[in-house]
Amino acid sequence: MRKHRCAIAAAFLASSLTLSGCFFFPEEEKLLDPPVIAPDEVAYSTYTARLKTIENISAATGYVRSATEKECFFTEYTGQIKNIYVRAGDDVSEGDLVAEMNVDELEYLLRIQELKVQAAQLRYNSSGAQSDKLDLEIEQSTLEMYRARYNGAKIYAPVSGRVSFVYRADPGTEIDPYRVVARIADPEHFYASADYSGDKDAFSVGDDVTIVVDGKNYVGKVTYTPRKAAEDGAENQNLLQAEFVGEAPAFGYLGKIADIKKVSERSENAVVIPKTLIKTDGDRTYVQVYENGEKTERDVVTGITNATEAEIISGLSAGEAVIIR
Repeated sequence: MRKHRCAIAAAFLASSLTLSGCFFFPEEEKLLDPPVIAPDEVAYSTYTARLKTIENISAATGYVRSATEKECFFTEYTGQIKNIYVRAGDDVSEGDLVAEMNVDELEYLLRIQELKVQAAQLRYNSSGAQSDKLDLEIEQSTLEMYRARYNGAKIYAPVSGRVSFVYRADPGTEIDPYRVVARIADPEHFYASADYSGDKDAFSVGDDVTIVVDGKNYVGKVTYTPRKAAEDGAENQNLLQAEFVGEAPAFGYLGKIADIKKVSERSENAVVIPKTLIKTDGDRTYVQVYENGEKTERDVVTGITNATEAEIISGLSAGEAVIIR
């Protein structure tokens, strides 16, 4: 009996241990569905096509010039300035004394030489000798040389006009031949002169242009072109000139920067976008537009194109968004 109860107890203990062992293992977890990742929305930078006036302009930068400009300078020798008698803005007449050098010693030599010529003339008149005639010719030649030097020490106005430039120099300053001392200009007739290295046929004689001086626009007309300069074999074959028609700048603007501009093409109320947004593929010309939340390619026909912008004749309307990037 005692053995029977021990067997029952052992069976009960084994059963209990089996049941309690279930608590040592975790319950199996339920597998989750894989996450759904939404693609990021693409953000585009765009430019809105707009209506505006577009122009194709040919332009050259130069200076305001006078129809007549004469430079005044010494030509004979290096010397010291005695005085400059004009100032910028002065009106002068042809023949007026503009400047002179110190000639004190030369004046003395000239006077002495005049007396030597007179003495030689008297000797020759008295003797009639060939030797005295030769002496007279020598003295006369020397006198002519001194007179030329004396006259070369003075500058006279070659034309009537207004002084536009004066060399700043104190009395006693040494000056070399051909150094410009003063410049005299016609104060009434101005033009613009520039170098233009672009298309030689961009400007033609008679073309209407705008001449811009100090931010103000003046009406002008082309009088000389690089094409004409090339035909003439001119030293400067890029020379472009235009005269002022009607109002011209005041005399004080002589020598100032002048821009010569010609509008070769113009379109008003045109659909315009930056020309960098226009793409090409062979013969195809197109833009990328942002439409209904998507990028779309659109074939276009262009018109006037300048340095920065382009006209769209068809394929794009004002207000549409063109993709930049």
